[in-house]
This record gives sequence, C-alpha cells and structure tokens, in this order.
Amino acid sequence: MQGNQEPIKAVFFDLGYTLIYFQGDFFKVVFESYLELADVLIQAGSQIDRIDFACRFSQKMTEYYHQREIDFLERPVDLIVKQILIENAQNSVPDEIFQQAMQAMYRVTEKNWLIEEDTHSVLQELLDSGYKLGLISNASSSWDLNNLIDNYDLRKYFTSILISAEEGIRKPNPKIFQKASDQMGLPLNTAVMVGDTLEADILGAHNAGIRGIWISRRKTRPSEITNPKCNPDAEIASLTELQPLLQRWNSQ
Repeated sequence: MQGNQEPIKAVFFDLGYTLIYFQGDFFKVVFESYLELADVLIQAGSQIDRIDFACRFSQKMTEYYHQREIDFLERPVDLIVKQILIENAQNSVPDEIFQQAMQAMYRVTEKNWLIEEDTHSVLQELLDSGYKLGLISNASSSWDLNNLIDNYDLRKYFTSILISAEEGIRKPNPKIFQKASDQMGLPLNTAVMVGDTLEADILGAHNAGIRGIWISRRKTRPSEITNPKCNPDAEIASLTELQPLLQRWNSQ
C-alpha cells in the first residue's frame, strides 16, 4: 500500500467509466460528432469539406492523445479545431459561431454517456459517513465535462472538481492530486483515488503518495498488470464495494 496509512477522510473519483459510462460505438459516435461540428461551420459559411475536415480532425486528435500521454499536459481542443480552420484559410469564423459548432459536437457524444446505477447512492452514503469527495477528470474540454457533471446532478457531492482542460495538467501528474487536497483543506495522505484507468488513476495516486482503488467493472485491459507502479491497492467491481473497503482500511 502507498502513503502513510493515515485514516481516510477524502475520496477522489474519476468521472468516465467510474461514475458514468459510454454506451455505443465510441469511435463511430465521436466521428459523427466531428461531422456535426463541420456541418455547423459549413451552414455558417465556412468553405470546408465535411468529410475531409472530420478526417483531419480525427488525425490531429489521435496525435494529440499520443502526445498528452507523454507529457501529461492538456491542450484545449478548441485550438486544434482553429488550427484546422486556419490551414483551410478559414480563420475568420466568429467566436459565437465557433462556440455553437463546438457545443453541437459535444451534444452528439453527451447523449451516449449514462450514469452508473450505484453512483448517486454511494456518493450520498460516503457524504453521510463524513467523507469529503473530490472529482479529478482527464478531459480535453471543460465545457463538455461540466455538462456531463450537471446532466446527472453530480456537482452537489464534491468539495473539489478539477478538470485537466482547466488545469493544463493531467493525471498521473501528482500536482493535480495535491491541488484537490488543498481545496478540501485536508492532508493529501488522508485521501484515496478511485478510477478505472491504471495509468492515470492508479499510477497518479501512487505518484502522489496515496492509495489507488481500481474499479474494474468496465475494464478493457488485461487482468494481469505488468507495471508494478500501476498495481492497485484494491480492486472493486462496483461502487457499492467502496465504503466497506474504506471502513476496513480505517479500522486497521
């Protein structure tokens, strides 16, 4: 186990595939969202080819995703879209139209995110038991993440909400965990992290010197973990297993 094993007073959660999940063909829906973005721009007068635009956007996003796994820095997706428009000599799109296009894109994907059935009950139980809760999410758009948080009425549970698009850094950078702890007014070593991604959530927790709990009900990774730094301190199949685990740890 990581950290000094202080009594646990705070729980950090990831969002996607931890509290909510995506239903459907993710890559298909995402490409459809790129086409929707292009359509709004075209309707507003941009001279772009919708298929070419969507393909170039997809390619640049793939490159961006690869880079951010190396440097753990978050760059706004808006800048990538604007770069493509400039390359197409379409650098005079009014800000209002641009924002409408970005919002239309995210509305396509947001419809496919659903709440896990145990999310609300477990978060409320943890609050009732005296834990402080934080949300730390890696996301390239704070607008989109805030929509997802509010679509499912999750904001009320959290003392701290940190989105990498706003912070400029991503999990597993330990600085984002420290900031969440500072916002809660608690020592970092009294927190644990719960998330579905070994490389971000578990390694990030360990980088910060705290314990990491892997929620694996929607895992797509091999069950054997080869990187010891990503080896979770505990694995749970649902959020309902979380509070009994915390109680056991606090009683040791």
